[in-house]
Amino acid sequence: MSERKVDLVEELRAECLASHKDDTTGRHRTDPRWRAAAEIEALRAAASIDWKPMSTAPKDANPVLLYCPQLKGHVAREIVVGVWRFDANRRTFGYWVSDVGSLDPGFAETGPWIEYHELHPEKWAPLPAPPAGKA
Repeated sequence: MSERKVDLVEELRAECLASHKDDTTGRHRTDPRWRAAAEIEALRAAASIDWKPMSTAPKDANPVLLYCPQLKGHVAREIVVGVWRFDANRRTFGYWVSDVGSLDPGFAETGPWIEYHELHPEKWAPLPAPPAGKA
């Protein structure tokens, strides 16, 4: 017989409600178990990245995460920070740039924000918030 694995959030809330079963004031919401379950849910939601199609990417010079499956070398899961640039002297429609640097032979070097022929993003996502306490 296989036993259903109970999610930690469900377990925390069930224990909390069981210990407050006769309480009708809603005091269970201040219980550390209930608050821990809420925090776990928030952390799970923040950890997931919602990748969007490139047609919806902002073209306002703000950096975003770019998923570039054609990148090779020492690039974490083909994800880089990139930004849209427009230069009327160079291209009419603009182009994506990154600071990923040289991608040969398996090492990435950081450099200025320039365009690389390997950079062909297929999806984008907003940058996550910095760690708590960082300005």
